[in-house]
Amino acid sequence: MARKDNAVKSLNITVIVMLLVSTILTAQTATVPDSGDGTSGNPYHIATLENLYWIAADNTRWNKYYIQTTNINASETHSWSGGGWVTIGNSPSWFTGSYNGQKYIIDSLYISRSGNGIQGFFGYVANSATISNVYLSNVNFTGGEKVGALVGWNRGSTITDCFSSGSINGSQAGGLIGVNENSTVERCYSTCTVSGYSYIGGLIGWNVSGGTVSNSYGRGNVSGSEYIGGLIGSHDGSTISYCYSTGHVTVNYFGGGGLIAFNSSGNETVVNCFWDTQTSAFGTSAGGTGKTTAEMKTESTYTNPGWNFTTIWEMLDSNYPRLQSNPEEALPIELISFHASIVNSGIALQWQTATEVNNYGFEVERCAVDDRHLQGDGHLAWMKTGFVEGSGTTNSAKQYSFTDKNLSAGKYSYRLKQIDRDGKFSYSQSVEVTISGVPKEFALEQNYPNPFNPTTTIEYNLVKVHNLDKVPVTLKIYDAIGREVATLVNEVKEAGSYSATFNASELSSGMYFARMQSGDKVQLKKMILMK
Repeated sequence: MARKDNAVKSLNITVIVMLLVSTILTAQTATVPDSGDGTSGNPYHIATLENLYWIAADNTRWNKYYIQTTNINASETHSWSGGGWVTIGNSPSWFTGSYNGQKYIIDSLYISRSGNGIQGFFGYVANSATISNVYLSNVNFTGGEKVGALVGWNRGSTITDCFSSGSINGSQAGGLIGVNENSTVERCYSTCTVSGYSYIGGLIGWNVSGGTVSNSYGRGNVSGSEYIGGLIGSHDGSTISYCYSTGHVTVNYFGGGGLIAFNSSGNETVVNCFWDTQTSAFGTSAGGTGKTTAEMKTESTYTNPGWNFTTIWEMLDSNYPRLQSNPEEALPIELISFHASIVNSGIALQWQTATEVNNYGFEVERCAVDDRHLQGDGHLAWMKTGFVEGSGTTNSAKQYSFTDKNLSAGKYSYRLKQIDRDGKFSYSQSVEVTISGVPKEFALEQNYPNPFNPTTTIEYNLVKVHNLDKVPVTLKIYDAIGREVATLVNEVKEAGSYSATFNASELSSGMYFARMQSGDKVQLKKMILMK
């Protein structure tokens, strides 16, 4: 009996300890703001993460007025249970009040809920709500449908002078707003990397039913399977004016556009909008005008169509236009692409800059995603895995590469730490890639980007044949009438995953085919070169 009693006591102690640990991990403190009463004349003053959570924790506070009074570090949300930050406003409730960030920063908000829709700093915003001057930096959001750094679903509201940076993943996902329905967005921008399945945009995933976007831009790279646009994924019965985008667009299946991927209803209006055909690697769009990088950095490109460079826009040092009221600081390095691909048991990184000022070089940092852990300040643990020397100061495009070798199977995330010669540094957005070990199926993957100009990457998998570790393989490129124009691979290789780069700088625009053969196995992929 005594032995049984001791076992029960031990079990009880274990349960109590587990509950205490659970309480520590899940504790999110809500603190009432020190000033304000939530009225338009005396808004609540938001100064801490605990103040922000106080808003999110109770939907009776979602019709009040708020102003932010200082910068807020939200990195603690990485360790919150339940997937991180709790959105302000969600279905069936919504935020109908007013939030003025007063241009203070909220840094490192985190959300990880791939099965939940309407995710963002604000989830569901509606009924004449107003959001202004909110600066979100280094967000890391993963959700289901309707995901944006600032708002997941914006209905009948007004958003002005806001910006976001970081990474967004979901469907109907945008760098700033997931879905913008019958709402106004003015003088906003995003540099977020945005990825997902469908309706993906650098600024807005889906602009629908009277949604109006003006004097705004998207600078982040976007990728997904269908309806992927540099600024907006899908445009449905709405208006876009005086906007631009520069991000690289990657489409795995169909429906891509340098500025806009898809017009849904035919009642859309696009006025004096542009996209960079070189940095996007896309020569087509469902609206707007494509320009070269040099043209995008020339003021007359915009003033001739009537852009306002008196009170709204400005251009500094031959850069892209920036907003006077919401300026993006001119960066010493303009990174226009950053890709990762698998090469046997390693990962090949490639990146390109458009311009560089005082660039000492790039430290390459890696995080094993499956094994990531939090440091004491709530940030992810990264490790330096290499260094690539920069080009100092240059106005011409430069390409860089680095290969991280002998990695085991798993998912990895990479980022670049760009270092100036005076010691200042900044981080790129991260890219993720998965090494699956020895592949089980012979496969030629769709090239990316596609369309492309002038280079594109082709990944392929080789499998063992008759238990042989090495197999012969050829990868050749043919034009539309069947003429061979390039041989990328012609050798015997071990079973594994590989990638090859096709440079079509000396070829004309048009349709080409990649053909891979190993033994009696053959696969073919169609590619579009668009100059």
